[in-house]
Amino acid sequence: MALTIRPATRADLPDLARLIVELYQSELPGALTGPVEKQAELLRFTLEANGDKALHHRYVLCNDHGAIIGTGMIEFPGDRRFDRAPDGTVAAAIRTLGAVRAMRLFGTVVRTVFGVYRHDDPYSALIHTVVVTAHERGRGAGAALMDHLEHTIHARRYACARLQVLAWNTAAQRFYACRGYVEIWRLSGWRAMLSWPSIVMEKSLHSENHVRSMQPRL
Repeated sequence: MALTIRPATRADLPDLARLIVELYQSELPGALTGPVEKQAELLRFTLEANGDKALHHRYVLCNDHGAIIGTGMIEFPGDRRFDRAPDGTVAAAIRTLGAVRAMRLFGTVVRTVFGVYRHDDPYSALIHTVVVTAHERGRGAGAALMDHLEHTIHARRYACARLQVLAWNTAAQRFYACRGYVEIWRLSGWRAMLSWPSIVMEKSLHSENHVRSMQPRL
């Protein structure tokens, strides 16, 4: 299967929304419920409400027919953070999912806030919102997408790539460990009790680990 990777565009928003719905279903099952098309409608709203931030350093993975089968995003130091619940999301969720499902979702979002890793290391970039559609997993698509994201970070002269993964997602941890990622941070204390336990993993992108003398180029 021939794969291509390119920067995401506004025309990709429907596919991005669909993929992020799949990400919710695999990482936080039960948080986002209701008809799948309504879930995608809500996620598309959040993407559109973020404006340019929704597409900044976001890439899409396409199969040999041009269909989008995966996506991933990079947050470089100094980037404006993507907002998972921009203004108007509550009203949009109630409108698309109904009040009960919307409240269940926002209960999840509130808990997630306590576990968000604040990336402030100037020598690394954060990879996030990585997902490959279910029927393409296990066939090398995820590895191809990660290769591209890591190469993009390396080309910008950052020493390391980082990512956050839920502690119970052992399959993802094994995948990243096989790529050279190691655990450097774990959510603990009162935040772990209020949120979901998660870890941050890091991979050196240079021959010498953590080349702190190398200045990143923005």
